[in-house]
Amino acid sequence: MVALIAYNDWANRRLIYSMKTAELKNQASKIARIIDFQTIHKKSMIQGVCSKHLIRAADKETSAFLVKSRMKRLLNHFASSESIFILDTHGDIIVANTHDIQTKNYSARDFFKEAVNGNTYVSEPAMDQGEGYIYYSTPVRNYKKEIIGVMVMRRHAEELWKLIEEEKNSLGKGSLCILTDRYGVRIAHATDRSLVFKSWIKLDPGIKKNLETEYYYGEDIKEIGFTEIPEVSEALAQNAGGIFVHPLVISTEAYLGYCMPLKEKDWRLLYTVPASAFLAQIKHLTRNAVLSTGVVFVVVIVLAWQLSVSLARPVKNLTSAANAIANGNLDFPIIHRQQQHEVGVLMQSFEVMRHKIKDSYKELKDANIEALLMLARACEVRDEDTGNHVLRINYYSMALAKELGLKESFIKELGPSSILHDVGKIHIPDYILKKQGYFTNKEREEMKKHPLYGDRILGDSEFFHLAKEIARWHHENFDGTGYPDRLKGEAIPISARIVRLADTYDALVSKRRYKSAWSDQQAYNQIVDHSGTYFDPLVVEAFKRLFERGDIREIKNRYT
Repeated sequence: MVALIAYNDWANRRLIYSMKTAELKNQASKIARIIDFQTIHKKSMIQGVCSKHLIRAADKETSAFLVKSRMKRLLNHFASSESIFILDTHGDIIVANTHDIQTKNYSARDFFKEAVNGNTYVSEPAMDQGEGYIYYSTPVRNYKKEIIGVMVMRRHAEELWKLIEEEKNSLGKGSLCILTDRYGVRIAHATDRSLVFKSWIKLDPGIKKNLETEYYYGEDIKEIGFTEIPEVSEALAQNAGGIFVHPLVISTEAYLGYCMPLKEKDWRLLYTVPASAFLAQIKHLTRNAVLSTGVVFVVVIVLAWQLSVSLARPVKNLTSAANAIANGNLDFPIIHRQQQHEVGVLMQSFEVMRHKIKDSYKELKDANIEALLMLARACEVRDEDTGNHVLRINYYSMALAKELGLKESFIKELGPSSILHDVGKIHIPDYILKKQGYFTNKEREEMKKHPLYGDRILGDSEFFHLAKEIARWHHENFDGTGYPDRLKGEAIPISARIVRLADTYDALVSKRRYKSAWSDQQAYNQIVDHSGTYFDPLVVEAFKRLFERGDIREIKNRYT
């Protein structure tokens, strides 16, 4: 019962921590989605106006005066809160729907540069004439799709700032919501606007100078400030969601934060809460868990001491036997003297295990001896390409099997087994095996017998079961036109289908006495072209993925 209470306390602690983390992440995700939606909406609105009205206003039959007049009438339909103005390709204002837009040149501003390059752009919040603004810009095109200007919509940054500020108490007293751009500069802050346009990360002097020179944050921001908190800087640099712990300048208490990247703009949202609020319930459960675990520990110690008195001697005998077996003495008997308690049963089981290990060791030893004899016969092969060729086949086959998602135990057996795929060639006469030119029909028929020879060499040993099926059927075609048994489709074992492709690819890209080496791409095209005829389509698809990732080329280069 006490153990159950301890486990329950620790389980509840993990559950509460997971819930708190999920709550922090969900709140950050909610605000991120709202900001992303607003960004998409504003971009769509300005793009829609340009594509629907301005191109029509600048057709080939219209004079420049009429174009300007039409643009001005169009802009008058917008509300005054949506300040709209159109710039020419030099950055000068052509028309505007309000009188509070400064009639100056905007060619140095980022929203102008992006639009002139053909992009619809959303600026960072900027301070101009003592007010915070966000600029949405898009290119204006004529009937030829040429960029003839830039349409800009200016919105108050207050909308974004208030959204962030309203989140400060959503997760409890002391929680903060902060929005930064890709440089780590705060562009919205839940509690203190004086911290806006100050960077969490110490900017490179060159970047800092460019941002200030180009009025990246508006003409009122003469210098970008800096507040150094390394933990926050590291979280922003990773640009990935996750819990991190950090201090604040205004408080000595630790805060737990979550960094959430936005999708529509290269911004990051930081949601942080005081550790006291985040961990209060968890600490209470931790104290309970420690106390209940301590009680369990004391009970276990008492019981263990009592058991050790009665079990020490048989356990010592069991230990001695285990050490002897570990050192290779499989004949060491385990004395259990018909003991009735659990250790007696364990010792009897241990004795049964010893006999089984002894028998298994003998069987394994016999199998190894048999394997060595077979490999000795296989080593008589005279094909000069065998060494590196079989190594490449080994790694090609294992890579294909892994890409197909086959079992790990099968993959480990497939590699060594594939090495013996051409073991039957030891029965092929030298004048055929090493012939420089093309085979005669008789020589070709003799060469096609090597899968049968390989099957005969490998015999009926279970140890070589996989190698035997590869050796016999690695020249069978998926459409049934192969040899020696004209198997078709999935009647061909998957091991042979894999080695069929691996062997063909290596033969194509390797130089032989009778041919030059093909390029990797030529061999790839040949294999893909014969998917479903010579090769299993599923194996071909796995090969294509490996080839495109460069894995095939890496194996070839490593073992050439």
